[in-house]
Amino acid sequence: MKAKLTKVLSLVLVVIMALSLMTGCSTSSSGKGTKTQDGNKVLFSYDGTDVTLKEAWLYAKMLSAQYEQTYSSYYGSDFWGMSMGKDDDGNDQTFEEYVKKQVISQMKQNIILIKKADKYDCKLTHSEKQQCSDSALSYYQDKTGKKVMKECGATREDVEKIYEDSTLASKVQKKIESKEKVTVTDDEARKSTIYRVVFATTKTGDNGQTTEMSKKEKKAVKAKAEKALKEIQSGKKTIKKVAKEQNYSNTDESYAAGESEEGEAFEKVMKSMKDGDIADKVLECDNGYVIAKLVAYTDKEETASNKKTLKEQKQSEAFQKKYDNWTKKLEKKWDYNKDVDQKLWAQVSLKSADSTATETSTETTAASSEASTTEASSEATTAAKSK
Repeated sequence: MKAKLTKVLSLVLVVIMALSLMTGCSTSSSGKGTKTQDGNKVLFSYDGTDVTLKEAWLYAKMLSAQYEQTYSSYYGSDFWGMSMGKDDDGNDQTFEEYVKKQVISQMKQNIILIKKADKYDCKLTHSEKQQCSDSALSYYQDKTGKKVMKECGATREDVEKIYEDSTLASKVQKKIESKEKVTVTDDEARKSTIYRVVFATTKTGDNGQTTEMSKKEKKAVKAKAEKALKEIQSGKKTIKKVAKEQNYSNTDESYAAGESEEGEAFEKVMKSMKDGDIADKVLECDNGYVIAKLVAYTDKEETASNKKTLKEQKQSEAFQKKYDNWTKKLEKKWDYNKDVDQKLWAQVSLKSADSTATETSTETTAASSEASTTEASSEATTAAKSK
């Protein structure tokens, strides 16, 4: 579960970084900020570019409120202190430490991408610059945003630079990804849609713990499922009526190969059927005994959507490979603990979340990231509830 949670949170971090600085989801939360006199000091340098403490402070604070909104309801107010396993050096790390490292990584990436802007013929339009300016003004006028600026000694121009750098870097990345030629086959993208009723073989006790049923109990559940299937086959009942009688609402599922909740053996049976058919026997699956109907082996709408998602994922992976190649020499010499002034960086606490990302710029970036946001948020929610 820890590995899955880390992967999900990593995905959500990328999405939040893309959207909180671009779409300006307005949010704020209370907390006591610590004022610094070191805002203009260099926090780290990368590829000859200096990043001040106040720049990183603003960037980090613009993100922290988004995390508060996303995770506090599942993990409690102290979710920043929850364990995120080991870092690259094998040391234990909290969620706050993990996010702060990712903030530095994203700012490093922005530096490289901005330097590539001319090569890829990217620059901010007058409209985009105006949007960044308007966003900086909104941030400055916001009570919480103004408080963050006072904490680190930032000016409205500093805020505007954060918006402009993030917008331009995102624009360059999108341009690079759009040029990557990737292929997604129909088989790779195929998503099948089924309608199923699961007769669970687990039970929940008074203490909320879920346990497996005994062999005798499972036998009774299977007999009940088989009786229901015979009633469907005889025309006495429909599969939807059986689902209603069982109070089973999680009836619909669309899945790509290897992703069904019911397991690979279940998928193999569905693959052998025709659209509209109901399996001729009760299937023993990962979740219990299942009566299943194949709605569509190839769901055209779901498959088309998945094809687009897979293409974007492959383009993103191709970009990452290109980026890693660009920074190979830089990263060989880079050490987060040594190259980032840890005494300065320690002044930034994400726990207070005294930040707000206000209305802003690139709606096109937001639109292109919307699907990823939905998927990431859904996965994060599932992981959170399962923790």
